[in-house]
Amino acid sequence: MASVYKLPIALELLAQVSQGALTLDRQVPILASDIRACCTLSRRHPNGGVTLSAGELLELMIVESDNTAADAVLKLVGGPPVVERRLRALGFDAINVNRYEGDIAFEMDGVLNPPPQAQWTLELQRRLIAEVPPAALRAARVRYTRDPRDTATPDDMARFLARLQLGNLLPRAPTDLLLDLMARAKTGPHRIKALLPPDTSVAHKTGTTDVVINDVGIVTLPDNSATGGHLVLAAFAMNGGRVTAMQKTIAQLAGAAFECFTGRPLPPPEKPKPAPKKKRVKRR
Repeated sequence: MASVYKLPIALELLAQVSQGALTLDRQVPILASDIRACCTLSRRHPNGGVTLSAGELLELMIVESDNTAADAVLKLVGGPPVVERRLRALGFDAINVNRYEGDIAFEMDGVLNPPPQAQWTLELQRRLIAEVPPAALRAARVRYTRDPRDTATPDDMARFLARLQLGNLLPRAPTDLLLDLMARAKTGPHRIKALLPPDTSVAHKTGTTDVVINDVGIVTLPDNSATGGHLVLAAFAMNGGRVTAMQKTIAQLAGAAFECFTGRPLPPPEKPKPAPKKKRVKRR
């Protein structure tokens, strides 16, 4: 799944909030050993030393796909076994959340025996990964693509999204909160959303590594289209070094589905704007 797995983690947090076990105001300290590579928190607070609310972490995890926030939320709710237990209770047998982001990164990049998590720093994580020989890195990537952990089938993920939209997974207020965060996601503009009309609402979550390109989402169809309602899409693709091609494929599939269910053609893609001409400065 790559970062698509942040959706069931978000579900678990909001379920516990709805049940009164947690609140979104809960303050969570982020230490140096909690920082993970990628995104906002590792840039703004590479050495930790910040405290954020559960609500702030949830927003960073979904909107920015922040890995530090994801691990903090996963730890807050009780870890992977707790998320898995809810998924199974809801009937999702093919969605798996087994590890923290930090563990996934080390294993995917070939770091087989990392030090205890309490010793991790962003600098240490980057150094250990940089020291992995190329052959060991390639072998690790192959293992990653064959590992059943932290995976999902497109069918189960599509059912997850459909039930989320229908309000079958959470009460209405937390459902709307999660859908709003997904609609504000900053990642993946060249995937599901790419060919759709610019005013189309797409609540989605991407997943990206060096070997996979994913995007799953809920497209709101126009009220005056052939069907109206919502369209659920779940695309999981192996990258193979063809990022642009795989993103284009996902965009074309989403576009074809949109045309099918709305009964109207897609708008022509916007032409890239020419770069502004540089002004010549006369020397005196």
